[in-house]
Amino acid sequence: MESGVLPAAEPIFAAGVSTVRDPQTARARPGRPVRVLLICDHISFGDNLHGSGRMLLELAGAFDRSRVEIFPCIIQQSGELGRRLIAEGAPLHFLEQNRFSPAPLWLIHRLIRRHQADVVHAWDFGASTFGRLAAIAAGIPAIIHVRSHHSRFQRRGYPIYAELAYRSLAPLTARAVAISETIRLFAIDRMGFRPQQIVTLNNPAHRGSRRVPDPAAVAALRLRYQLPPEVPVIGAVTRFFPVKGIHVLLDAMPAVMAACPDLHLVLVGDGPERSGLESQARRLNIADRVRFAGFRRDIEEHLALFTASVVPSLEEGMGNVAIESVVAGVPVVASREGGLPEVVRDGESGLLVPTGNAPALAAALIRLLTEPSLLAHLEAGCLRDRDRFDMDSYLDRLEALYRDVSGVEAPA
Repeated sequence: MESGVLPAAEPIFAAGVSTVRDPQTARARPGRPVRVLLICDHISFGDNLHGSGRMLLELAGAFDRSRVEIFPCIIQQSGELGRRLIAEGAPLHFLEQNRFSPAPLWLIHRLIRRHQADVVHAWDFGASTFGRLAAIAAGIPAIIHVRSHHSRFQRRGYPIYAELAYRSLAPLTARAVAISETIRLFAIDRMGFRPQQIVTLNNPAHRGSRRVPDPAAVAALRLRYQLPPEVPVIGAVTRFFPVKGIHVLLDAMPAVMAACPDLHLVLVGDGPERSGLESQARRLNIADRVRFAGFRRDIEEHLALFTASVVPSLEEGMGNVAIESVVAGVPVVASREGGLPEVVRDGESGLLVPTGNAPALAAALIRLLTEPSLLAHLEAGCLRDRDRFDMDSYLDRLEALYRDVSGVEAPA
C-alpha cells in the first residue's frame, strides 16, 4: 500500500510501519538464526514511503531474531525520509549510490562479510543484479523477489538490458519469489527462470491492517474533506501514475454519480499525474465531488471511510492496497489484471472488471452502491478472507525458504 508524509512530530518507524512479531505467538526457540542481507534499490518516491519501502521496514522488525536476523540495505540515497527513519531507530543501511554507479557490487560484498550473511534477498533491478553478483563472489545463495511485470499498457515495455541481465543471472540464482501467479509466469517466460526455481508467495497484510480505526479519527476525515454525514464515499489509495488507472476511474464517475447523487470520491496519493487528473475531474464536471487527499499515512482510517475501495490498475503485480482493503473488511472493485484476481475473489470479496474499461467499472460500482444485499455479502467475504494474508504465516514460509537455500538448520 502506498503511504505518505507524516506531520513533523509523528514518527514513522516507531508509529507501527514496522512492528515486532507478537511474543505471545512467536515460536521462539534457542538456536542458530539465519542471517539475511535484504537489499532494495530505494524505499520512497521523494520523501514519501512507497509500498515496497513499507514492506521492507515491516520485515526489518517482524521476525523473531532468534530465528531470522534481517539486515536491510538500500542502494540509493537516504534523503530526508531515510535520515528521519534512521534517527527513529530503523535498522537501515543506505549505500548512498546513484542508479548508474557500479560501487554497490563491492559495497554489498563488504556487507555480506560484515554481517556474516547466509543469504542475500534482493528486490528491484539494481539490487537483484549487484546483490546476486556479490553473493556469487562471497559464495552464498541469492534469492530475488519478483514483484512486477510489464504489460501492454507500459509505453517502454520490458527493457532489453533488464531481460538480458535477468536471463544471464537466472541459472546462478538459488530461488525466485513471485508475488503472484501472473508474476511467476512472467519470470519463467521473460527472466529465464526454471519453474522449479520459483515459489509464489503472495504479499501479506501489514500488522496494522486489523487495527480497528478510531471512530473519532474517521469522523475527523469527513470534516477535513467536507463530506456530509452519512453520504457514501468510495476511494482509491495509490500513486498517480498512468499505469494505476485513476484516469479510468474518473471517466467512470459521471455515470456512477448520476446513479448515486450523494456519492463522493476520495483519492489518496500523489504523483506526476495529479494536475492532469484534477483537470480531468473539472472537464467531467465532477470536481466538486472529488477530493484529492495527497499522500497520507492514516490509511486504516481512510479505508474505514470508504464504502468500497477501487483499484483500477492497468498493470498490477499483486495490489497491496487491495490486500489491505480486504483485511479491513472493505469490498474492492478492481481490474481483472495481474495478481488482483488472486486478492479479490469476484463476487465474494469484491468485483472484478475488464482492465481499462470505464463503463464496466461504472456498472460494477453502481451495483455495489445500489444493492445493499450485495454490499453486505462482499463485506462478509472480506472478513472471511483475512487469514489468507496473515503476516505470521508469510514469515514462516519465508524463513523456511531462507533455511532451504542456505542449509542453516532450524533451532531444535
